[in-house]
Amino acid sequence: MEHIQIKNESPDAVEMLASGIAHDFNNLLAAIKGRASLIMNSIKPSDPLYRQIEEIINCIDKGSDIANQLLGFAKVDEYYTTPIDVNRLVRNCMENIDLCGRRILLDVDLSAKPLMVEADPDKIYQVLNTIIDNALEAMPKGGKLTVTTESAAILNGTADNYGLKSGFFVKLTVADSGIGMEKETLEKIFTPFYIKNHELYPEKKGLGLTFAKEIIQNHDGVIDVWSSPNVGSSFSIILPLKEVTHTMDIPSEEEKLILGNESILLVDDEERILTVGREICKALGYSVATADSGKEAIKIYKKRKDTINLVILDMIMPNMNGLETFLELKKINPDIKVLLSTGYSIDANAQKMLKQGCKGYILKPYSVIDFSHKLREILE
Repeated sequence: MEHIQIKNESPDAVEMLASGIAHDFNNLLAAIKGRASLIMNSIKPSDPLYRQIEEIINCIDKGSDIANQLLGFAKVDEYYTTPIDVNRLVRNCMENIDLCGRRILLDVDLSAKPLMVEADPDKIYQVLNTIIDNALEAMPKGGKLTVTTESAAILNGTADNYGLKSGFFVKLTVADSGIGMEKETLEKIFTPFYIKNHELYPEKKGLGLTFAKEIIQNHDGVIDVWSSPNVGSSFSIILPLKEVTHTMDIPSEEEKLILGNESILLVDDEERILTVGREICKALGYSVATADSGKEAIKIYKKRKDTINLVILDMIMPNMNGLETFLELKKINPDIKVLLSTGYSIDANAQKMLKQGCKGYILKPYSVIDFSHKLREILE
């Protein structure tokens, strides 16, 4: 399989435009998802509205994926890698896929032992979601979706064919029994916006698989694809196996809310984000103060540093951005706990914050459940 490093020489103006649109779009989605999550967590799953709100949240997540693809196209997207267990990532992804109304038999066969990789969990999650979505679309009349994980030794000639160094790898495979692809289609599926009309459904590839390939390549891995018409397709994500001592948990939508009682300072330049953020924090049991700028945040924190347990900080703000605000807050209290909340993905400034003591990050839009777990992760 061909293995090349994709480079995008987009002009600075395109990067600025794409990042600005993605940031504003994700902020809007964050406000919508925040309110939808509040409603969902206030009603029972048996309530007729529960399913409707769940679908709204699914659509919000799809919209966020589009924004993230836009960031990737402009090449402003950055990676924040950490040790993760591929098996855990797969389990949480499978919990969130929507099979309602589909005649799909699901078969998940995961390795008995943890399979560790050094990766950006959000990016790998995005790749897996893209491949699973394509697999489900390839089975409009129903079929079988199989997801497996295993460790594999790839040596000598086989490694050369993949463009990899010999060694041990994690192999995550998503296979479907769908309509499959002929050779001509198979050779073009990673081409941006490649469209292949099929008698059963319009196969719209868009940018999803293009960025899936790029993401895996940027993790020193490859995507191996097999397909046959009327038989099905198989996508294998191959990543270097890593021996590590700890993992980063991937939040699950099925987990319960975790409440708290600490004091939080929420900093964001958009009023709608402050409003819904305040309501979410209060619903989780926290007391909360808000600031609509970095300057205001510093002013508040100077007065209340002994009582504020955590600062939730936006990255993109006028006059004083998240990094600048963070550095000023660190001068007041070197041990300050800060959670970066951004709709811009993890860029160079965010990386600097994380390296200089920012305790973690959460990407907009996020659910109340994800948010509650992230708060406890940092506070405890």
